[in-house]
Amino acid sequence: MPKSMKVKVSAARTGVPPAHSGGWDAALDKALAQASKGLGTGKYRINVEYWADVEVTNPGQIFSYGVTLTRQD
Repeated sequence: MPKSMKVKVSAARTGVPPAHSGGWDAALDKALAQASKGLGTGKYRINVEYWADVEVTNPGQIFSYGVTLTRQD
C-alpha cells in the first residue's frame, strides 16, 4: 500500500442504504479491501479519514462517500 490512498463510493451505488452510516461503511470496506492487496501479512497502524462530496442546498445531498487511509511508519 502506498503511504496514502483514497477511495470513493457513489451514494447512488446499489446496495448503499439511505443512512449515512451505510455509505461510510461501504467506503471503508472498499478502502480496506484495496489496502490489503498491497500490504501483505502483518500488523499496521493506519489513520482513517472520512470525507464526502456534497451539494449544499436545503436539504443538502451527499453524492459520494470517501475514505483516505494513511499508513503510519
